[in-house]
Order: sequence, then C-alpha cells, then structure tokens
Amino acid sequence: MSAASDISMKPIVLKVGGGALAGGALAGGALEDLPGILEAGARVVVVHGGGASLTSMLDALQIPTKFHEGLRVTDERTLEIAEMVFAGSVNKALVRELQNLGIPAAGISGTDGPTLHVGPIPGLGRVGSVERVDPGLIRAMWDGGFVPAVAPLGIGPEGAYNVNADMAAGAVAAELGAGHLFLLTDVDGLLDGGEKVAAIAPDKSEGYVESGLAAGGMIPKLRSASQAARAGVEARIVNGNRRGVLREALAGENVGTLISEGAVA
Repeated sequence: MSAASDISMKPIVLKVGGGALAGGALAGGALEDLPGILEAGARVVVVHGGGASLTSMLDALQIPTKFHEGLRVTDERTLEIAEMVFAGSVNKALVRELQNLGIPAAGISGTDGPTLHVGPIPGLGRVGSVERVDPGLIRAMWDGGFVPAVAPLGIGPEGAYNVNADMAAGAVAAELGAGHLFLLTDVDGLLDGGEKVAAIAPDKSEGYVESGLAAGGMIPKLRSASQAARAGVEARIVNGNRRGVLREALAGENVGTLISEGAVA
C-alpha cells in the first residue's frame, strides 16, 4: 500500500469463500494485500464461508445436500455438523493461514457475543437471516490488536442457525459503517456473456437474479453487496485468487464488480 491516504479509515470487511479455504489457496491471492492494509491503519474483519468443506463432510456421512437460491437447506443434523466445520476446522485453518501472512487473527463465530442475531428463513430449516449485528466483540478484538475471523453462524429463537457467509458479511459491513466490503470469489466479478459487469446500482441487482444472469452462489453475493451498498458501503465482488486486487480497489482502480449507490455501468 503506497500510503495511508489510499485507504478509507472506515472499517474494511472481507468475505472469503469456502472453496478457497478448502483448497488452501489463500497464499498468493488477495489476502496477501492485508498486511499492507493493516499497516496503513485500517481495521479489518474477515467473514468466511466453508460450504465446500461442509458438503464434503456431509457426503462422507451420506447426508444429502439441497440448495435454494444459493442457500443450504439445513436440518438439525446438518446444523450440528455445520457448527463443527465452520466454527472448528475451517475457522481455525483460516486463522492459521492469516497468521502465516503475519496477520494477528483470532477466530470467533457469530454465536459468540453473540454477534449475529438472526430470524429463521421459512422453508430452509435452521437457516437464519441476520436481523441485528452486535459489534461489541469485534470492537473488543480490534482494541486488543486482533483481526476477527468470523464463522457464519448466528443466534436465533431455537439456538444456533446456519447463516450464509455473504449475507453475514454484508450485515456486518452495514452495522460497522464500513468503507468497503469485498466479496472474494474465483471469478473477476459478475459476468455477462463472459464479460465483467463493471458496476451495478443496488436497486438494479434483483434484475440480474430474475434474468438468471446471477445464479447459485452469486445470488447471495449480489444481495449482500446491495444490502451493504444501501447502507453507504462501497461493495465489490472480486477475484480473491489475484494478488493486488484489494490494493488496486482501495486505490480507486476499476476491479471486480462494484455495487454502490449512484454506480453507473
């Protein structure tokens, strides 16, 4: 990072996908930008997924997996395994990866604090939609010099709930008044005919879902980014496999798909 002025002193929220975590592909990618970002004075939260690891575990246990609009239908048994995978092996692997990059990370789940308060999503079982974020624990970790790594679980009326990590990241970014939300994926952004969509206003995002251009896991990414954008956050869907992408975005370069109020494609 060339200068602290390149970075908004508002917090930065990053969402890391489960595919990258399962493949151990963090080194050499976008997260290598984080040490410089932290040195410039930014406060950072990393929210992670873990769907690939959870699916592998469910397959091994011969438990079927079903999705609806990118969200995993979660019964009681699946939730139990999700908590083991997300708050356990995946979270701690991410923390170690971040520490290997020189980042003082510490892991929590959204049930700690609790940080993520959710309401059940009808028809999906123990899947929750974030209704409120309590940032107290995140701020305490910042005060202690740590980068929080947050697993996608929340507290609701029946205990723990599975939370889509993209939506969790968007809610955290909105609550923290973040300057930037980066949703890291394995493509260069939302694609239309193989070409990247440069920018989307949040009120236009559902049109991409209805047209089928945004499908599967891209649906919650787009909705998360739109939620954060409506709260004043500059949100981007970017290729997390590419080193320098965060630094370039913070410097104002046109990378990924920007979702922002007033955005013009």
